[in-house]
Amino acid sequence: MSKPKKYALIAISSALVIAILSGREIFTAFMGWRALDGLESRSIAVREGSLRESVSAPGFVEPVAKVDISAQISARVMALPFREGNVVHKGDLVVQLDDRNLKAVLASTTARRDGERARLEAERARIEGPKQSLENAKRNLERQRKLFETGDVARQALEDAMVKVQEIEAAVVGSTKNIGALESSLAASEAEIERVREEVSYATIRAPIDGTITRLNAEVGELVVVGTMNNAGTVIMTIGDLARMRVRAQVAEADIAKVQEGQPAEIFINAFSGRTFHGVVEEVALQRTSSGQGASSSATQGAGTFKVDVSLDADGVRIFSGLAANVDIAIKEHRGLLVPTQAIVERKRDDLPTALAESPVFQGAQRVVAIVFRDEGGIAIATPVRLGSSSLTETIIELGLSAGQSVVVGPYKTLEKLKGGETLLKEEGVPASSGKSSSVSVKVGA
Repeated sequence: MSKPKKYALIAISSALVIAILSGREIFTAFMGWRALDGLESRSIAVREGSLRESVSAPGFVEPVAKVDISAQISARVMALPFREGNVVHKGDLVVQLDDRNLKAVLASTTARRDGERARLEAERARIEGPKQSLENAKRNLERQRKLFETGDVARQALEDAMVKVQEIEAAVVGSTKNIGALESSLAASEAEIERVREEVSYATIRAPIDGTITRLNAEVGELVVVGTMNNAGTVIMTIGDLARMRVRAQVAEADIAKVQEGQPAEIFINAFSGRTFHGVVEEVALQRTSSGQGASSSATQGAGTFKVDVSLDADGVRIFSGLAANVDIAIKEHRGLLVPTQAIVERKRDDLPTALAESPVFQGAQRVVAIVFRDEGGIAIATPVRLGSSSLTETIIELGLSAGQSVVVGPYKTLEKLKGGETLLKEEGVPASSGKSSSVSVKVGA
C-alpha cells in the first residue's frame, strides 16, 4: 500500500472514532446500547401529607396499681396459699406468718392487765372504809370544838380529834394516789394488749387489691424481717392489676418542656415485635431524675431525665409487668409537601453553578445547601430547596418544589454522582411511585 493511501485510511479511521464519540446518541440508538452517561435511578412524586413531630423515650411496662407486700413483724412464713401468677381478690389471705409467740405475749399481757384490774377494784373497795371513818372523825371534831368553846371538855380532847382527822385524811390521800397509779398501769396494760393484738393481726396478710401475683420472693419456713432506716425489709410478694397497665418512660430533659398530659403516644414493646400499642400521657413529673449523686448539685452534672407515665391500651393482649418499651409521644403535627429524606443531598455552595448558588431559595450565607434532583423526562435537574420539619424518613419542603414533581431518591451511589443534566435510567424491578398523601413521624430524643 502506498503512503498516501495509508495516510488517507488513518485519517478516515480517526474521523470515524471522533464521529462515534461525539454522536453516541445516534450510535446508541442504532446499536440498541445504553447511553454511556445513563445512571440507574429511582424516582418518587412529591406529595402533600402530614408529618407528626414526636418525642421518643425508653421505659418499662408496669401495672397502674401495684403493691409490694412486706412484713410488719419479723417472723417465719407458715403458709402461702397462692403462687406466682395466681389471680387474687381483695381480702384473700396471701401470707400467714408464725404468730404463736405473739399470741403467748398477748395472753401474758392480758393476764397482767386482769391482775391490775383486780388490784384496782380491791383498792377502790378498801378506800371506802377510810372515807367513812373520815366523815365520822370530822363530825366528832366539830362536836369537840363546840364543847371546848363552852368549856365542857379540855383542849386535849379537841387536839386528839384533830389528829384523828388528819391521820384518816392522809390514809385516804395515800389510797387515792395508789388507785391513780393502778389506773395508769391498767391503761398501759390495755395499750400494750392493743399493740400486741395489732402485731398478731400483722401475721395474717390479705390482698389489698384485686390482681395477679407478679413476683414471689419468699417460701414457707423462711424468716422475713421488718425494714429499718439502713436495711430494707423483706418484700414477700408483689401484686399488680395487669388489667390496667402503663409505661413509665424516662424523657430527656431537653424534650420534657414539649410533653403535656393528654398527648397521644405510640408504644413499642420489645416482646411484641412489629406491633404498635396506643396510649395517652397521664402524668409528667415535676422533679428531674438526676443522673448525679445529689439533687443540690444536679445543675452542674450530666443531663437527667423526667418520669412520664403513659397509659397503655393493651387491646386484649396480656402484657407482662417489667417489659422494656419505647414510647413516641406526639407533640405537634405539620402539613406540607413531603419528600423522602434520602432524596435530599447536601452540596457546598461554592461547588454549584453560579445561577444555582445564587438561588433565592437559599437563606443567608449558607455554605452548605440542600438540593434535590428532579426527574424531568429522564434528565436530572438540580433544584435548590428550603427544608422544614424532618424525620428519619420524610422531610417537609417549604420552598423549591411543587406537588406531583418527580424527585430522585436513589440509589445512593447515583445521588453521589449526580451534578445535574445526567441521563437517568429507571432501576429495574422498582415499581412506579404513588403521589398519595401520607402521614409520617418526626422522632425527637433517644
